[in-house]
Amino acid sequence: MRFNYRTDGFVLLSELAGSLLHIPVAASTKIEKGHAVFDNGSGYAIDTTADMTSLVLGISAAEADNSSGSAGDIEVVVIPLLPQHRWLVPVADRLILITDRGTRCDLSSSSTGKVDVDDTTIASGAGFMIEDYDSSADAVAINTYGYAIGHFDYVS
Repeated sequence: MRFNYRTDGFVLLSELAGSLLHIPVAASTKIEKGHAVFDNGSGYAIDTTADMTSLVLGISAAEADNSSGSAGDIEVVVIPLLPQHRWLVPVADRLILITDRGTRCDLSSSSTGKVDVDDTTIASGAGFMIEDYDSSADAVAINTYGYAIGHFDYVS
């Protein structure tokens, strides 16, 4: 199966369930399409936190550029992290393998649009559960380490 590969960002593979969220964006913030979106602690969206925590709100459905704006000037449209949503996401740290199936991992420390399959320490909050993988020639031609396929679940 050939996917819509991106070098950065989550791609929704399943049909959208539920409603999209509209969240005000923090001042001087640009949120990239397909990145994990977080609450900055004051109710505004950011995408600069590199760990999945209980403050994760979902995945941005589109870019939201508030680089020169004040907090709340614009909103980001967010796809909620429902367990029925399946995602394709680039791997950041090493080639993904069949043995990574069933692993819950965190985001990459360098991008909220990639996962780190070796970072499996998630104390609480959301984690990305790897159900399948794509390390085909087509996949690694776009992203050196291939792609994880899976869903988000929560650790309590």
